[in-house]
Amino acid sequence: MAWIQNLKNWQRLQDSAEYMKQIYGDPQAYLHADTTKFVTEREYYGDFGYGECFNSSESGVQCEIITGKFDPKLLPYDKRMAWHFKEFCYKTSAHGIPMIGQAPNRYYRTVWVILFLGCMTMLYMNAQSVLDKYNRNEKIVDIQLKFDTAPFPAITLCNLNPYKASLATSVDLVKRTLTAFDGAMEKAGGKQDKDPDAASGASTASPKAKRSVGLHGTFFEPGYARCLCGKTSSEMDDFLDEKADAGKTTRGFKKNQRDSEDQELEYGQEDYYPESTTGTSVMEECKSERTKLDEPTGYDDHCICAFDRNTNDAWPCFLKDAWESTECDTCNEHAFCTKDNKTSTGHKSPCLCAPSRFCVAYNGKTPPIEIWTYLKGGPPTEDPNFLEAMGFQGMTDEVAIVTKAKENIMFAMATLSMEAREKLSTTKRELVQKCSFNGKACDIDGDFLTHIDPVFGACFTYNHNRTVNLTSIRAGTIFSELILTHAITGPMYGLRMLVYVNASDYMPTTEATGVRLTIHDKEEFPFPDTFGYSAPTGYVSSFGLRLRKMTRLPAPYGDCVPDGRTADYIYKNYEYSVEGCYRSCFQQLVLKECKCGDPRFPVPEGVKHCEAADPVARKCLDARMNELGGLHGSFRCRCQQPCRQSIYSVTYSPAKWPSLSLQIQLGSCNGTNAECNKHYKENGAMVEVFYEQLNFEMLTESEAYGFVNLLADFGGQLGLWCGISFLTCCEFVFLFIETTYMSAEHNWALYKKKKAEKEKQKGLI
Repeated sequence: MAWIQNLKNWQRLQDSAEYMKQIYGDPQAYLHADTTKFVTEREYYGDFGYGECFNSSESGVQCEIITGKFDPKLLPYDKRMAWHFKEFCYKTSAHGIPMIGQAPNRYYRTVWVILFLGCMTMLYMNAQSVLDKYNRNEKIVDIQLKFDTAPFPAITLCNLNPYKASLATSVDLVKRTLTAFDGAMEKAGGKQDKDPDAASGASTASPKAKRSVGLHGTFFEPGYARCLCGKTSSEMDDFLDEKADAGKTTRGFKKNQRDSEDQELEYGQEDYYPESTTGTSVMEECKSERTKLDEPTGYDDHCICAFDRNTNDAWPCFLKDAWESTECDTCNEHAFCTKDNKTSTGHKSPCLCAPSRFCVAYNGKTPPIEIWTYLKGGPPTEDPNFLEAMGFQGMTDEVAIVTKAKENIMFAMATLSMEAREKLSTTKRELVQKCSFNGKACDIDGDFLTHIDPVFGACFTYNHNRTVNLTSIRAGTIFSELILTHAITGPMYGLRMLVYVNASDYMPTTEATGVRLTIHDKEEFPFPDTFGYSAPTGYVSSFGLRLRKMTRLPAPYGDCVPDGRTADYIYKNYEYSVEGCYRSCFQQLVLKECKCGDPRFPVPEGVKHCEAADPVARKCLDARMNELGGLHGSFRCRCQQPCRQSIYSVTYSPAKWPSLSLQIQLGSCNGTNAECNKHYKENGAMVEVFYEQLNFEMLTESEAYGFVNLLADFGGQLGLWCGISFLTCCEFVFLFIETTYMSAEHNWALYKKKKAEKEKQKGLI
């Protein structure tokens, strides 16, 4: 086709003037017009556009005028914007847009517009699918089996009996609660009136002699009784005989050796009775063994006696005005008090003292028991509101009654301080007789931390120190300042404890003998009533452990709680847990509605627990419990899993203990081996906690489709349908910035022009 090009060149050379006229127009056309009109450079560029001669194959016509320097700012605003957009169409790297801008005709341009819109539609649909997948916030769980050091958990040990019966009954509210409990159990069991002989306490032995035989279970309380106070010759002989036996009685008032081996009641024989009775009848000791079933008839026979429900004896007895309400330095577990004790350093306790200096713990909040009413089988005098608060009315099921009584005991103990409750419970030395970890003896005093639980009383946590990690490794035994490890799995190289529960001092509400074991992370609060395991006496209880570590994702991928220890979290200094969250939520609800706290849970500072004897508060608590446990309770308390959690799977296996061949000393037993073994089976147990394997599982949640995946898929869709890359997106961004700047500049110029015109008009006026 070269001859055609040569022909065009020949024509141009033959008549160059005509050729230029065809291309640029008649240069002398202005001479024929009536009005001369000059074409400026701006008008030329506005009419023909920039770059329209790019596709011309005639090199001689290639942008003759455009080869000169051109400033787009000289164009009018609308044409400048049009020029800018056309220039972008020619320069952009996005597919389809240059083809639309350079289309030679409208048909060609229409085809490319349709193709471009179709690709944009497909891009929108696929991009929407990618965004939906990203917004679903899907996650995956990665499971790894790690052969690494496994941290040994914290072990919390509790006696199933929360408080010693011999000590707890010294608390007046507990004593009243147990009395109401006894009455409810008798009614539920259909028991008839007590045996007359048992009720009257008839026995050939005197009350003093019966007490001197053994003090276990003895508990004194003041009680009203009818008594004989005149001293005839025969009565005086009996009185002297009783006085001679007083020394034996006083020496019998010692604490149980299992409770404390180095403490005795600090009162002497010389303080128990005066050397002689006074001449005043009110100071004389009276007798009530023959008359305690009768109601007093007047002032002369109305006495107060130290009454013991265990033996039903009342002694000593004095006229009620002879007793002095005062404060004593010390009171022991039998409610026997010493008024003047020079070695005492504790706080004083309210008491009632007889002229013989025999003192009984008595707070004066409730009237003394009427002994004749109690022994005749009738209900003791009690406040109707108190009986209503106990909640025993209408209950006929013994199991339900015991459960209610346990709750009442918790309410009663909530009135005491933590220190007072600890004194009423088993000590760590009494419960944990022997202990070893990794085959080495434990330091019972240092390794166990005392924790007061509302249900189980004093509990003791092993491995409580958060700066010391006890871990299990596969080989070698390492000892350092911060790490204690053991080399072998199995019960012999875990934690082994020999416990003694002293079942003879159990409260009547305790249904089983043994201990309660809770396995938990040392950062978490132990909940033995919810997550504990019971280990019975007479058995070796082996607890095999397996550890799983959970790492969850917070929002938006999950609903775990990174740190839930808010101001409303009642378990201070412990990490967040779901159980602690629910209890905190319930306690806050109770505090708001009942104006007092549930005794089963801690309360914030400055807030008191609800009183056990308040029927209104008890009803409010029951209503809140039913409300929270109902259909809508879960919505009021929304508690999620923590983001990091250690979960211990427990396998339990028992074996009878001890064997007949075992030679071990536990508690106090002076009998034969068979007798001691029987005693150990009833009161002792062996507890073993160990890892079954020296590996643990790690379950880690991770995002299944993250932001990087979103960018990759979105970029792929842009490249597939429109050929757009990140730099292409930057081109569109700069186009937006440039056009915005041009528009702002134009509007600012118009504003200044209008302002100048207004000022000029003002000057003319």
